[in-house]
Amino acid sequence: IHIIEANLSNADFNVKMLAEQLNMSQPTLYRKVKQRRDLSVIDMIRSIRISKAATLILENRYSIQEISEMVGYSDTRTLRKHFMEQFGVSPSKYMGSTDR
Repeated sequence: IHIIEANLSNADFNVKMLAEQLNMSQPTLYRKVKQRRDLSVIDMIRSIRISKAATLILENRYSIQEISEMVGYSDTRTLRKHFMEQFGVSPSKYMGSTDR
């Protein structure tokens, strides 16, 4: 997870790069992640990116565009889509629902 977090802003970070940094084959990585998390590696990376986006939204210091780039999305449309899938609301509604 630390490797993924360290590479969040890299939109090109993928399963192959993660496997290389962990010194294991992609099939081994897929198997180990599936055993421990019951997720695919891609879904795990996406979940970590979106969770970080949610944290940044709560800080209320960045625009959705800035957050999108900070967590490795090249466009806000994809971030919004994945955010909705994970949290059931858009990033802007999430931001509005957490006003203190």
